[in-house]
Amino acid sequence: MIDVIASETVKARSVRSTRVLLASSASAVFVGGLMALISAGAWDAATPDERAHFGGLGDGTSVLTVVQLCLMAFGILTATSEYSTGMIRTSLVAVPVRRKLLLAKALVVAASTFIAGEVIAVATFFVSRLLIGDRPIGSLTTVDTGLPAVLAEGLLMMVVALIALGLATMIRSTAGTLVTMAVLLFALPMLPQMLLPAPWGGRIASVLPSELAGQLSGAATETHLSPLGALIAMAVWVTVAIYAGLAAITRRDA
Repeated sequence: MIDVIASETVKARSVRSTRVLLASSASAVFVGGLMALISAGAWDAATPDERAHFGGLGDGTSVLTVVQLCLMAFGILTATSEYSTGMIRTSLVAVPVRRKLLLAKALVVAASTFIAGEVIAVATFFVSRLLIGDRPIGSLTTVDTGLPAVLAEGLLMMVVALIALGLATMIRSTAGTLVTMAVLLFALPMLPQMLLPAPWGGRIASVLPSELAGQLSGAATETHLSPLGALIAMAVWVTVAIYAGLAAITRRDA
């Protein structure tokens, strides 16, 4: 298994898109800091009345959504790049136990996105807070509330990347998986609130991936899950997605 993991690590590093996506993710620290700097300047120039309704560009941590999308794309391409080039046949000859191949990919994606997500999230938060200082800009105004929130966001990035990997293995199409993930992360959370009466809309939406980080850290204004419940929901999403990928890769030809 170690040899398979090492091979998947080399393949991930050798793909140009990996370097582009990780570099784009890392640039979030700079972009978030720039947003924080602009917000701080706007706050200083604002009148007391304007400060009462101040929005600005926020505290810079909103850029973490872009990081999540980049790491999601990494999870997708870890699977679909081999299908698009035909290299999946070589991989399956080298590792005939298909379950082992996908699990190795999942471990590489999990380790890469967890480290990248947490480092970038924490760095973005601290750079932004350093530039904002004691100005009451953004919702994460203290380390006590902000650090758990960004740590949860970093964990969610790994979860989203693993869900994307499992779905990409099943769908075998980069575009198809991107559309599916976009619906899951952005469109689906709105539907229960629109179609179902309270409190059922909120309860159903609360178990969707995009709603779990805030409930895990306690930063969400409306919670239906405990932190432990949110963590369990994350694990369930990853397990179901990877199992779906395993079922697809073991039952279908390359």
